[in-house]
Amino acid sequence: MDWPKENLGISEIDLRNVFKYEPKTTRVVRLEGPEKELIVRSLETDEDWEDWMDKELPSPDSRESGLILILARRTGQQRKSPMRDEFDGLEKGLSRSDRASTFPIEVGGAPNAEKGLQPSLSGRRSARTLPFSLEIFRSISKRLCLHGSIARVVSRSDVPIFSRAELQMGLPGGPAYPAYVYNCRSTNAWEMDLALTVTHFPHSGLTYAVLFGCPINIEDEIIKRLSSAGEAASYPLLLPGIFAELERNRHIKIVEDYMDDIEEKIFELDSRPSVTQQMHSSDVDSRNKDKRSQWLDTTYLRNGLITWSEQLAKMSRHTDELKDTLFRPASKDEFHTLRGNQGYPNLTRKPHFDGRESPESNVKNTWIWLGESYWEKDEACKSEMRKIGGKVNDRLHSIIEEYEDKIRECTMRIDGMAMATQWSHGDTNVEIALATGRDSRHMRTISIVTMVFLPGTFFASVFSMQFFNWIPGNDGTVVSHYLWIYVLVTVVATLLTLGTWYYFVVWRPRSRKEVSEDEMPLVA
Repeated sequence: MDWPKENLGISEIDLRNVFKYEPKTTRVVRLEGPEKELIVRSLETDEDWEDWMDKELPSPDSRESGLILILARRTGQQRKSPMRDEFDGLEKGLSRSDRASTFPIEVGGAPNAEKGLQPSLSGRRSARTLPFSLEIFRSISKRLCLHGSIARVVSRSDVPIFSRAELQMGLPGGPAYPAYVYNCRSTNAWEMDLALTVTHFPHSGLTYAVLFGCPINIEDEIIKRLSSAGEAASYPLLLPGIFAELERNRHIKIVEDYMDDIEEKIFELDSRPSVTQQMHSSDVDSRNKDKRSQWLDTTYLRNGLITWSEQLAKMSRHTDELKDTLFRPASKDEFHTLRGNQGYPNLTRKPHFDGRESPESNVKNTWIWLGESYWEKDEACKSEMRKIGGKVNDRLHSIIEEYEDKIRECTMRIDGMAMATQWSHGDTNVEIALATGRDSRHMRTISIVTMVFLPGTFFASVFSMQFFNWIPGNDGTVVSHYLWIYVLVTVVATLLTLGTWYYFVVWRPRSRKEVSEDEMPLVA
């Protein structure tokens, strides 16, 4: 089966066939240091990228914690006067209390959630187009330990996805470490779709990530969120949680627009013209096509919301998995047995050993961390991660409930449009029935007039024939001797007409029905 493989990078075929390259300025975000200071770089040329990767990119072998996020700008997006280090030291002037805002903002609680996403003037662009060269992306994929599954996720552009895998990842030719690989993809059925890949190393707390198809306004939004992340920067699901928030904002704007459009179509059904006017109207087909398209679009939107809600449920379940595995409380003995392998990394400073012997020679020695034991600090860090995971889980549940509400709204509008269409058809049938009744009354009047004049017309025609001589001559004959010919021909023609009608309308269909009934038992 085609499951995620260990330490699998992006293949050369995917680099050339899945992605396109249009080099331009790209921003790179880094959270590092004890206070998780935010540093943003703007890189453009291949030399800038090579210099940054050689000098500033931390390695998974260094056990250095932090977060590295490349915001792969969407094609067609340009910022005026880009600066190389435009956000260096952005948070240095802020105190910890100023940055420690509420958690929903830390992990993606939208400060501008009600505004939704503002569509770019560049139109719909593909997340496959990357703002750097093929050679640079090849180096990025290796140095940032990107898993090859992101190529397939980006290719499935019409399906929203959240996937996670526990794999061994590392630099080419170097040791591999346990890692969590996350891939997120939003559907490109609407503008501004995104794709995200994250590789998180629990042994060091280091996270690599690339966000594909990122508009400038989304870049600013992500940087604003990460600037207040604090300790949450080391949580594995931080970036997928922000991705979920961004997708929520996009969906809310889309749902509101669609609801307005479909309600307008429903009101059009209430104020429809009469049947006679519709028959003489030239734009009836166009209006009906618009209504069908709106119904289909809203149904597709509802299905998309259901699918993404299921992906959010998977993300929520993963927070419980992290709580029970990676951040599970450990006893002191268990910690000493597994320390260095299973203990989650401390989030601020490295531990210092107090004693003459090395930690490997005496597991009972005490690790000092600002007056606390290493085990106690490790448990405090895990406890903090469990709290952050609980907040992430609560926020995801809130988003899922909001999606369920939007799904119900879509369902209500779809059902409302179907009901309005049925009512409209019912009114149309009533109008047709009334028009048919009016026509029937007119036909009855015509029939009565015909019956009144028919006998006189018939006898006038008969008496005007040559068989009658109303002014007899010398022979005195009034009625011709050949009148019997008229009577005979009339009777024969009438019988022939009635016989033909009976054969084709009554006898022939009845005989066919009897034959089919006789053959049915044989077929069975």
